[in-house]
Amino acid sequence: MIFRILAVVVWSVMTVTVSTAAAFLESGRLDWLNYLLTLAIASTVQGFPAHIVNEIMDWQTGADRFRKLGEKSGGSKVLKAGLATVPQLWWMFGVTSLIGFLLIALLYFRTGPAVIVFFAVGYFVSLFYTLPPFRFSYRPFAGEWLGGFPGVVLTITGTYYVQTGRISARALFLAVWIGLVYVSIMVLFHYLDYEGDRQARPMKRTTIVFLGLRRSKRYVLALLLLAGVLSTAQAWKSPPLYWLMPLSVAVYGIIHLRCDPSSAESVVRQGRLLTYAVMAFSLAFSVTAEPRLAVAGLMTLAAFYLHKKFGKLRSLKPAKEPS
Repeated sequence: MIFRILAVVVWSVMTVTVSTAAAFLESGRLDWLNYLLTLAIASTVQGFPAHIVNEIMDWQTGADRFRKLGEKSGGSKVLKAGLATVPQLWWMFGVTSLIGFLLIALLYFRTGPAVIVFFAVGYFVSLFYTLPPFRFSYRPFAGEWLGGFPGVVLTITGTYYVQTGRISARALFLAVWIGLVYVSIMVLFHYLDYEGDRQARPMKRTTIVFLGLRRSKRYVLALLLLAGVLSTAQAWKSPPLYWLMPLSVAVYGIIHLRCDPSSAESVVRQGRLLTYAVMAFSLAFSVTAEPRLAVAGLMTLAAFYLHKKFGKLRSLKPAKEPS
């Protein structure tokens, strides 16, 4: 549950796979071991250290205590449900961080020191999203632009680098507009935590809290409009397959338009559609570019099974409050 497997698939598996496909289109080569190592690094760092720190900090400030167990809200809810204690999560943080850095070391020996910039920096960016003293997510706009956006850009460009040994202008362009899309996804799911974040001490003054729900939706749509312009510009000068990209942004925009930020049911419903759409377009691009990347589709199917089997609360009755 702490891993939040569907979020990891969207943010890590899809971005790594799309970047690998883009690298293959440009270079004609695919290093499978580097692909799998990059997947493992991105998924481990996001799924455990980043999510664990987010869980602990939001619990201690009260952001995750506002809504009752069973109500729609963010986070994994493992602390709220009494499934783990804070010390247990810190132990898990230490072990998984060590695993993440061992994986980075393996990739370092296969590719060179530049991977430290991409993945080690990405590790610390993900931690300071909620960890003091920076706590990007507790400050308006900082959560997206100093936490989420750099994480996506580093993952995409880092993946491209380990496949090709360089960063092309096309890869950088791809990373920037996809980063804009992922910022919009981040903001949509933060609608659920609007009231809880306002109750946190210190207040979790996210962009949603700062702008309010109505203006936040306009902010998201503006980001998607910019992403649409950039993805269209890239498609003009790229292989025809890249036209899937502006089409995907248009679909994401429609989903955001249909979302009512003040309704938890609407946010969950449209958020689910957005998750499916990101997976579908990412896999369509990747598998068309290189059919062997259909392995990512198998990972996605496994993720849905694991989410249904282990990623949800079996009971809404909380245990004693964790220390």
